[in-house]
Amino acid sequence: MVNFIKRFLKLSVKRNIQNHKVQIIKNENNVSFKVTNVKNVGSNYLVLKDRSSGRRIKKKIKGSNVNFSCTEIFNIGEKAILDIYVVCRIYNKHIKKRTPFSNDNLGINIFDKESNIKLRPFKTKNNYLSIIVEKSYFSQKVNTLKAIGHNLYIEGALDSQVTPKEVNKVEVILTRRDNKKSYGFEIQSSSVDKQRYEFKGLLTMDKIRNDLAVNSRWDLILQVRNLKNSVIFKELINMSEFSNFENEENRYLLVNKDIDEDMQFVFYATMGKESLAMWYTDKHQFEKTYNIAKGKSIFNKVCESNPINKKMIFFESFLGKSYSGNPKYIYEKLLEMGYSNQFIFIWSYSGNSSIPGNPIVVERESEEYFKYLAESKYWVNNIIFPVHRKREGNIYLQTWHGTPLKKLGFDIEVDGPEKLARENFYLESRNWDYLISANRYSSNIFKRAFKFNKRVLELGYPANDIFFKKDISELRYELKENIGIPKDKKVILYAPTWRDNESSASWQHSFEIKINLNDFMEKLSDEYILLLRMHHLISDSIVISNEYKDHIFNVSSYDDIQELYVISDILITDYSSVFFEFANTKKPILFFAYDFNLYKEEIRGFYLDMKKDLPGPILESSEELLNSIKNIKQVELEYKSSYAQFVKKYCEIEDGNSARKIIEKVF
Repeated sequence: MVNFIKRFLKLSVKRNIQNHKVQIIKNENNVSFKVTNVKNVGSNYLVLKDRSSGRRIKKKIKGSNVNFSCTEIFNIGEKAILDIYVVCRIYNKHIKKRTPFSNDNLGINIFDKESNIKLRPFKTKNNYLSIIVEKSYFSQKVNTLKAIGHNLYIEGALDSQVTPKEVNKVEVILTRRDNKKSYGFEIQSSSVDKQRYEFKGLLTMDKIRNDLAVNSRWDLILQVRNLKNSVIFKELINMSEFSNFENEENRYLLVNKDIDEDMQFVFYATMGKESLAMWYTDKHQFEKTYNIAKGKSIFNKVCESNPINKKMIFFESFLGKSYSGNPKYIYEKLLEMGYSNQFIFIWSYSGNSSIPGNPIVVERESEEYFKYLAESKYWVNNIIFPVHRKREGNIYLQTWHGTPLKKLGFDIEVDGPEKLARENFYLESRNWDYLISANRYSSNIFKRAFKFNKRVLELGYPANDIFFKKDISELRYELKENIGIPKDKKVILYAPTWRDNESSASWQHSFEIKINLNDFMEKLSDEYILLLRMHHLISDSIVISNEYKDHIFNVSSYDDIQELYVISDILITDYSSVFFEFANTKKPILFFAYDFNLYKEEIRGFYLDMKKDLPGPILESSEELLNSIKNIKQVELEYKSSYAQFVKKYCEIEDGNSARKIIEKVF
């Protein structure tokens, strides 16, 4: 009975505030917060909490208004980001909830001239309402942005507590985010009255050309110098009053074509800071990103208007490119267990495979994709969704896609695209409710690298259940026939990873096959077929000559690598995590690591000591590799003990029942 009362109270408290809204209104000497959709049950409070110091101020909500003086807010810190919460207390039970962003707060800028305090609400990446508070003698506003050729013309005004006579010049500074390289542009300025200064000027993109890089992002900073040439004001250019950012795509303010027609200077308002930034990218990448922004607007609107569907599960594997991985095997086990009568299944997929069970199939970046994503109670993914927020009651199962050899997330120390992308993974991992792991080693790394402190399901990978099928021999013959591989030939699978340093464009990578294919044809083609399975980031860059087509197959577009493991007699890899999964087969593994020292020291770095911990030899030349294949029985004998130890450490909990165990925990 006591437990029932506790649960009832907790549920009552939660319902009391879960749909609340807050609108910020400027009054003469204070800031008002209008709080709506809060039931008058118990005691309700509005809390402003500083992210860095943890200091907070709290006031009781009376009626619907809460007032804080500008001085009260400023006393939290001279420069602070304040997160907003509503706290409900009934008896001794209380619960707090972050305040979602409301469009009522778009374009609000409060500048208290008596205290020189600026206060600006903004929308966080998770769609919450927060406030930037800072002391400043200037308040800025951009009135005009337009393209002149591939250059940017900017015009605006500064309201100031500093006499305009003290202003010597106004500059715009462009700073590249990754290497902090900066360029200054002096622009025209003139005083209008005692408290207003106007500026205008042209920023010539040719000036920064030597430091342009594909996918580089640049912040634009407004800087003011006095008569002594000292900097008296320096701040990111603020776009919050320039445009209505009710829709995410509205943030892309201007797109200027470069001399190269495929490249573009994209000027946009950042999420959160609402500052002006520039992104130098190719046309294809911009269109993709713009479509995702439109999708986020759809997602937000559906979240506001449609209830969550408790019987809907949304699946995605490898960014919607394949029907594969842990999501596939969880889905098929759900079908096998009869859950199709209880759930509606959605698959994000753009390939050609036939998905059993007649799910609703949507393409990533389509309107339907974001609509169903917003409505689904359950999310199942093995990488990342384009939306870094979820709804109240949403359950996110992150299955991941391998046991890590290469460093991940916040463990990466070497600069590169993965290090730049880790902020996105951090935001994504805040939404994960469950994370799947295949062993204790992975669990420890995931918790640290993703800063994940929720529930890790250390139950093995559902994709590895395939190795324990009773009819594995029949499946092997069936798969070889489907792919077109002669049944009398043995199969070698070459599955290398991509190189962070071999980038040809934004998240586009090249790859050169270092295996001497002529030697393979001459020495091994009578006995073996070679399958090339490239990482999805490099699969489009591989072309096989017609003279090899009967003996060397490019299976990079084959959805399910697990099925390729089943038909393969030998695995060749380098730094890909595929060998952890393949080790369940107990078949030989060769490590073709021709750039071992470079990769270890300069590209990514490893968790394991590759020269001690691997279940097979490291081979640094094509000649060594082909000789090892010719003498594979000897290699197996040499690594028999280390292979057994490897399987015991990393594969021991795999038993063919991972999918079932996970379904019973999550659904």
